Amino acid sequence: MSKMLMVDPSLCTGCHRCEMWCSFTKYGEINPSRSHIYVIRREPAVDVPVVCIQCGLCINACPIGALKRDRISDAVVVDPDLCAGCGICVRVCPYGVLRIDDETGMAAKCDLCGGSPSCAGHCPHGAIRYEDVDKAAARRRELWARAHAVKIRD
Repeated sequence: MSKMLMVDPSLCTGCHRCEMWCSFTKYGEINPSRSHIYVIRREPAVDVPVVCIQCGLCINACPIGALKRDRISDAVVVDPDLCAGCGICVRVCPYGVLRIDDETGMAAKCDLCGGSPSCAGHCPHGAIRYEDVDKAAARRRELWARAHAVKIRD
């Protein structure tokens, strides 16, 4: 069964371990600016992890075909032999999670760590999980309903 990253902002404490583990796993350094996951702080003290949902919009946008879907993990991955760093993929990403890496000059994005995401594996509070698609979809519906029920009452 296919899996995906699931984020529950209500469980995030803003520890930024996901960012640190991502950059360490990908680049061998603890440098949140090179992370492929982003923890955004919204006041009052609400932290929200923002992750690539692997939608694939960037695949068709790439003029040289440097982005492809991995058949095993179902993640969208960057082919470093093809990527020219043009940034078109960055412009089409609806969540702003694609970037051009300053050091490599190539597109950088979450590739689900080949099917074992470091961010999910090291989140001490379960705010980021790597779950079966059906379970994640059910959880997303619940989170969406909870978030919008509050807005309706206000």
